Formats: sequence, C-alpha cells, structure tokens
Amino acid sequence: MSATATAKGRHKTGARSTVQRLAPEAHFQLGLKHASQNQWQAAQAAFSAVTAARPADPVGWLNLAHARLKLDDFEGAATAACRAVALDRRSEVGMGIAARCFEHAARYLELVDLLQSADLSAIAKPELHIRLGVALTRLGRLQEAVNAFLDALRRDIRSTEAYALLGNVFQLLKLPEEARESFRNALVLGHAPVEITSAVLFTSLEASSWVSLEEDLRALAGHVAAGRGQPTPFYALNFSPNRQQLLDAARARAASMFNGINPLPPRAARTVTGPIRVGFVSSDFHEHATAYLIAELFERHDRGQMHFHAYSYGIDDGSLMRKRIERAFGQDFLDARQMTTADLARRIRADGIDVLIDLKGYTLFSRNEVFAYRPAPIQVNFLGFPGSLGSAHYDYIIGDPVVTPLNHADGYDEKIAQLPHCYQPNDRQRPVATDIDRVRCGLPEHAFVLCCFNANYKITPEIFDLWCTLLHQVDDAVLWLFVTNPQARRNLAAEAERRGIRAERLVWAGIMPLAEHLGRMRNADLFLDTLPVTAHTTASDALWAGLPVLTVAGDSFVSRVAASLLHAVGLPELVSSDLDDYAQRALALARDRMQLAALRQRLAAGRDNCSLFDSARYCRDFGDLITRMVRTQERYGSPRHLPAGVAD
Repeated sequence: MSATATAKGRHKTGARSTVQRLAPEAHFQLGLKHASQNQWQAAQAAFSAVTAARPADPVGWLNLAHARLKLDDFEGAATAACRAVALDRRSEVGMGIAARCFEHAARYLELVDLLQSADLSAIAKPELHIRLGVALTRLGRLQEAVNAFLDALRRDIRSTEAYALLGNVFQLLKLPEEARESFRNALVLGHAPVEITSAVLFTSLEASSWVSLEEDLRALAGHVAAGRGQPTPFYALNFSPNRQQLLDAARARAASMFNGINPLPPRAARTVTGPIRVGFVSSDFHEHATAYLIAELFERHDRGQMHFHAYSYGIDDGSLMRKRIERAFGQDFLDARQMTTADLARRIRADGIDVLIDLKGYTLFSRNEVFAYRPAPIQVNFLGFPGSLGSAHYDYIIGDPVVTPLNHADGYDEKIAQLPHCYQPNDRQRPVATDIDRVRCGLPEHAFVLCCFNANYKITPEIFDLWCTLLHQVDDAVLWLFVTNPQARRNLAAEAERRGIRAERLVWAGIMPLAEHLGRMRNADLFLDTLPVTAHTTASDALWAGLPVLTVAGDSFVSRVAASLLHAVGLPELVSSDLDDYAQRALALARDRMQLAALRQRLAAGRDNCSLFDSARYCRDFGDLITRMVRTQERYGSPRHLPAGVAD
C-alpha cells in the first residue's frame, strides 16, 4: 500500500495522528528508495523504523534483513529474517534470507533447524534445499546432505550448483567416481568450466581412474589458455608442476574470494616491549595432520618472547589432540565456530595480535577472508597450504632454503621467510608401536617391501609406471600402498594387471591409530615418494619410524617438501633430481641391500639429534624468525625476504 493511498482512505483526524499513521509507510517507501540506490545504511534505518512501528508486519522485517545482509551484519540480518519467518511460515523469501545469513555466520545448526522445521516439500525452487545441503555438509551429516542436494535436483535437474555441491559431498564420502560424475554433469551444463574440470581431474586421481586423464588435462589447458579462469589452487597442485601456474591459480582464487572486503583501519604501530602476540587461525585443531606436526611448538615456545593465541573455527572432536592443544593455549584458545568472519577479524584486532598465521590456506573449510580484513599488521602463510596464496594480504610464507629457495621467489606473492633447517615442525611425542610385524600387516615375511603411504590421489600414471617397472626388475619385491578408498584399490589393481603385475604383489594398508601406523612402517624397506605432490607429514612420519624415503626435488613448494625433510634428517643422497634419476636410485637400492641397511642405520643413529626432530631448536628458530618479521616491519614498514643465515 502506498503512502498516497493511505492518505486518501484515512478518516479526518488531527494532523498529529495523520503523521503517525503515515510515518511507517513513508519510512517503508524511503527504505525502498535508499535500497534502490545501494544506500544500505540509510535503508536499514528506515526499515528499522517500519518494524518498530509495525512489529507484526513480516514484509518490514524481510526488508530490514535484506539491508542488514548487504551491510554484512549477518547476525542482525538472521534475527530480522527469523522474525519474518515466524510471522509468515510460508515465506520462502524470508527463509532464504535467513538461511544465507546463518550460512555467512557459520550458524549451521540453526540453519538446519530453521529449514527442517518448515515444509520444504511444498517449495518448488531448489535454493532452500541447496542451502540445507551446504549446512548439513559443514555439520558432517553427509548422507543427509546428499538427500538435500538430490531434492534440489528433483526441482531443477539443470541446477549446476547442486551438481557441484553434490560432487563435494561424494568426495567426503570417499566416493570419487560418483563425485566425478556429479562434476561432469555440472560441466556439461556449463558451470565454471575451469574450476569444474579441475575437480573432474582431481576426482579421477582420487579414484585412480586414469582413462580420461590426458583428455581432461588438455581440456583444462585449453580453458585456461582461452582466459576462462584458473583451476582450484588445491587441485592444481596435483597437475600443474610449474610454480608460475600455481601462482596464477592462487591469484585468481584470491581475487575472487577477497573481492569487496574492506580492511579494518590500519592498526597503530606496536609500542609495547613485551612478548610478541602471535595468532594461529585454523579449523584443524583436532585429530589432523597439521595438529600432529605443530602441537609441540604450541607447548614449547618461549613465553617470554611470544604470546600465542589460537582461533579455531573447526570441529571439536573431543580427541586427546584437541585437549592437548587447548591446554597449550589455555585461556587464549578461542572457539570461533559461531563467529562471523568480520567479527573474528575484529576479535583478533582487539587481542592486539602482531603476527597472524594462516594454518589453512586454500584447503577444505578454510576461512581465508579473515586475512582480507587485515586484523594484524603482519600476516603469514604457514604449513597448511604448500604454495603461495597469491594475495597482498599475506606478507610472508615460511619456508627454508630447500623448499623455498630465494631463486624461486618468482613463484610467490609473499616474501620468503626461511627457517634455517626445515620449515616443518615435528612432534617428538609421537609414540611408535613395537609389536606390529609383517604377518599382522599381511606382508610376505622375506619379501623386499617397497611402500608408499601417501594419499592415493598423489599417485599419477607416470609414477605408477615406474613402480611397476621396478617390480618387474626386482623379483622378490612387493608394493605396499595405503589405499582406504575401495574404488581406487580396485582401479590400481587393474592398472597393475595391465602392466603385467600379479595381484599378490600389491599389498593394501588400511587405517590404523597413529602409534600402530608408525610401527607398521618399520616393516617396509624403502618408501617411494610421489610427484608432483610429495609426501609431507607422511614423510616425516616415515623418517621418525626409521624408514628411508626416496624422493624427487621438483619445481614448486609442494614438490620439494620431502627433499627438505631429507636434508634436515641428514640423508640428502635420497633426493633425486628427476624421475629418471629416481628410478635408477630405487633400483640401485633394491639391488644393494647393504647400502640401504647402512642408510637405515644412519637414520636411526641420527634421529634424536638431527634438526628435523629437534623440537627445542625448532622453537628457538621459529621465535627468532617471527621476531625478525616484527623488527623488519618496524624498520622498513613493509616485508622483506628473510633468508636463513643472513643478519638483518
């Protein structure tokens, strides 16, 4: 109803009551005008006046929610949208706005409660089913999420978003072949050809299903060359061996992800002389490879030099690792799951963090947008993502002389900050079981055991060719692989058979508790690494267990991690220059068991004294590097490369 129509229909009363009767409608029209001009602050004020005067009007609350959403006030927007839904349970628009607000605010449980309390079966459009599926995915309720996305597709069989998100859930369910088909459906319908083609490629690697790999790689290269975009950075690690290609992918992700985020006002220069405040942002403070690596750094750091804060937006799995990390931070461990990204950034600013460290990068369930708000004067990419994040919001990437040599600086938008020995922290408290023998592992007692416990998506056809050739050359050898995905196991067995390798020469390793997993590694003779993605945590696990690792030093961070670990453990001769050298060294070690035994003895003798597993030294080096970052900022006002062994 317009203000004019209201005026024409009113009874003749005093001027004051007329103004009162007109005011809500006038505010409503004013709010619409401001909204049409993208003046959202003014629109919010107008719609707030409407809801104050007409609290039972769902339309007023809906418009207020929309204005608050545009202002990134997700909490306020969700509250207003829920009021609208409570007043009109059939309001599909209201539920949609509330759902988007809850999603932005990471309030997934409330989102699910809101949508499951409604009769979604009567809603013809797919959007609410998609939002429900997203929330269920983030809550780990994966089968329910599959059903929600299928409900969306029943309403719109051409919904590319639903196909893409369904593919993501199938990946989490360890069903890569189903995931690949979902991604292919999205691709056929024209959804983000570069991003989706990279997902198709990655799921093919996850399934060890390589029939269309070359064709899909050519298609991806064609899309990129035509300027249609860049692949997903994490996926690109697996099929873009050139560090410039990886940087291009990271820059594209950053430009998309951080667009429209306005940084907080610059923080005043650090004037205190006390410990440097260091914040760690991650969703992996639980049973996770990152936590296994870094827990001891949190416990042992010099509290006179550094004050550590943790900002956790991942699940609390109740594990011993979760409790251990919480104890290490004490009252400075913040569970930020229910905080919006903007609120988390403001909290970090309020805590006076001097150096903020992203332990996730472009990996699953990351919240990198926090760093676009610039809550800290120095922001660092460390440990979670093995490459550049392609954004000026990150000042440094922490590496070392092997994994990030300064002559590779053209592959990074961050400045390189080198630890002197190895960038990777390690936990000396990892127990290694001593009662896991070959019989329990299903291994032949007298075989020569070649193993790779990397995730199977890292296994490429080229690497598998080399391994099968080695099996042909070494009669008593078997290949022991860590493959928990039944689809990949079936496909790898078929690939081996095509290469003339009998089924009994492949042995499969399943999931075990960490101590037993480390203990079983001792039953192998040589760990064969992959390329372009090398072993990371898995390599340090093998070395800690006493198992030599053979690797190749490639062109990018992700392909040089195992090489860095081997230098730090004192076995640089196990670092090959290329795949031909790798194949020759593997064969030489398989034929000269005494040389391999000598390497194993060196590893055992030096394990407790080498730089890779010297946690006390690592903590000192890490603290010194963070201090160098702060001093450089104070001196120059901007980051500089910080090479190891060079005085500032």
